[in-house]
Amino acid sequence: MPNASSKSNLFRSALKVWLLPAIVILAAQGAALHVLSIPEKSLVIPQLTKVPTQIGDWKSSSEMALDPGVQEYLRPDSYILRDYASAGPASPVNVFVAYFKSLQSGYGPHSPSVCLPGNGWLVRQNAIVNIPVAGREAAVPVNKFVMEKADQHILVLYWYQNDRNAWAQEFQGKLRLLPDLIRYQRSDVSLVRLVQGIPSSDASQELPRLEQFAQLMFPVLAENFRHAD
Repeated sequence: MPNASSKSNLFRSALKVWLLPAIVILAAQGAALHVLSIPEKSLVIPQLTKVPTQIGDWKSSSEMALDPGVQEYLRPDSYILRDYASAGPASPVNVFVAYFKSLQSGYGPHSPSVCLPGNGWLVRQNAIVNIPVAGREAAVPVNKFVMEKADQHILVLYWYQNDRNAWAQEFQGKLRLLPDLIRYQRSDVSLVRLVQGIPSSDASQELPRLEQFAQLMFPVLAENFRHAD
């Protein structure tokens, strides 16, 4: 039976085998984008503020604006920041959706896995979960984080989405950049983040409820992004 050291070496070897092709592809795409000037379609910016304030049994209980400094830093072309609540004692869900019409602009979504720990939240659990969505053959891969700060706990689900696809891992957006520019003449993307307060670091009871909300939100956003063409 392999010992801990040999398992660690095997893991490092497997990681190198998996990472090398991705690094090569990213480097090649970066070089191509530096040399080429690929024009993009003129897109209609989706009006995320028109996302319904009631989705299923969930109703928007408040609408917020980004801090001016944060908005200047991110520069989304469209966004919403809302709380949605449903019947029952559970905490409302904070919804943040930021849409960027072009990744060639130098601006784009910032990963909550970096931003939230930067604000003092400690990661207690993280995984990728697959959420089935009606009318879609493949489940949507979504990042799940349980985070803690002082005596507060939050459950976070987030993913990246445009009218063509959805993915969980940040680097996948970069891998898609050049192919999307060549095939569709567009590189728009959005970050979708759902945050719910939970009573402890055990999110097993709250996760199904938040997943159900994600199942409802995904097609609503897909329709909104589809009209950006």
